[in-house]
Amino acid sequence: MKHLALLALVVGSLPMTALACPTGMVFNGNGCSPPYEYTGWDMLRDQRAAIDAIGSDRAPVDFNAYTPEQRAEFARTEKLKREADAKEREQLTKGLWKNESIPTPDGRLCAATFAKYTSGEDNSEGGVVTIMGFQQPKQEAWLIFQGGGLPKPRKVKKMKIALQQDEEPPQTVEVFNYTKTRNLGVVTFAVPGLQAALDGMRDSQRFKLSLDEKTVMTIQWTNGAKSIGELGACGK
Repeated sequence: MKHLALLALVVGSLPMTALACPTGMVFNGNGCSPPYEYTGWDMLRDQRAAIDAIGSDRAPVDFNAYTPEQRAEFARTEKLKREADAKEREQLTKGLWKNESIPTPDGRLCAATFAKYTSGEDNSEGGVVTIMGFQQPKQEAWLIFQGGGLPKPRKVKKMKIALQQDEEPPQTVEVFNYTKTRNLGVVTFAVPGLQAALDGMRDSQRFKLSLDEKTVMTIQWTNGAKSIGELGACGK
């Protein structure tokens, strides 16, 4: 079946080289990341985090000194923030796609990311899955999973994990595992080329990752045709 192509590519791309990260990725001091991945969105995010951190060191605001107009403006701003946060949570519960196309000296770096939040007691449900790779003819590409139930090692390590697509039999493959944040572990599969990987992608697809027969992450994307199509166009 056509959608088995991705799993076959992942298995067929092994064994991996004896590097700290998958071929083409770079060690970033904590985990692995594709080259040139740092984008304007990352810069804005980090700038905002720095501003918030600076503000957290300041003395608490004395609201008693606020004028009625200032209190009203503060309340309006807080309401808008709560509404925006609620909308984002709602979108993540349903599942949210995002595509990126980043110009680099090696050609365009293309990515499609699907994020879905579901609350499970063991943190194994939902998370983030990214298909990323370079524009042709460069062949480096990766399938990246981020989830709360994935291992979070102190250092980058190789390990074996069972990957299952939809209802097909699981396949045990070797992956790179590292920590994204205190609450998120990452596993990365190297795949031989973005276009080849896309042959195994469908509009709706379910992935299940297991360690020692225990499920550590499940995620199912839906409405993926548009993002997958854009990713394929970016990679040509």
